[in-house]
Amino acid sequence: MESSNNEKLPQSQQGDEVVLSEDEKRDSIRMLERLMELGLLEVWGDEDDSEETVLLDCEDRKQCCRAICCSFIFALTKEEQQKGKIQWNPKRPYFIAREDDGYCPHLDRISLKCTIWEERPRRCQKYNCCKELNVWIDFEKKIINKEVFKLLPE
Repeated sequence: MESSNNEKLPQSQQGDEVVLSEDEKRDSIRMLERLMELGLLEVWGDEDDSEETVLLDCEDRKQCCRAICCSFIFALTKEEQQKGKIQWNPKRPYFIAREDDGYCPHLDRISLKCTIWEERPRRCQKYNCCKELNVWIDFEKKIINKEVFKLLPE
């Protein structure tokens, strides 16, 4: 579908699924981020309390994965923000903060350990990278998907 000035109009729906172009997605994200910066929009994490805490032995994998999970962006829960122990991003309230290197400010860069381990977000407590193809090509053989590092700032 095209408008009279030959600009492509956004595809709003195909069947029941909403379809957005890459430009529409990028523009929507920019708009949402701006609304958050202005304090007109809040996004909160909603964690499923029935999920168990994941206990992974990450020590022998950290040299390979470089704690890439500590660069993932997510919204904190209201309770986590109210406790005041977890740094959040003032430009994207109430998403977990990130440093210039793309990693969580609570990650010790030398040991690759969380400095707020006992108070870490529930999302971190429940995250399991074992079957994440965007992280591991083969978890057991410690073959990392190097594409995941492209998400970090240069």
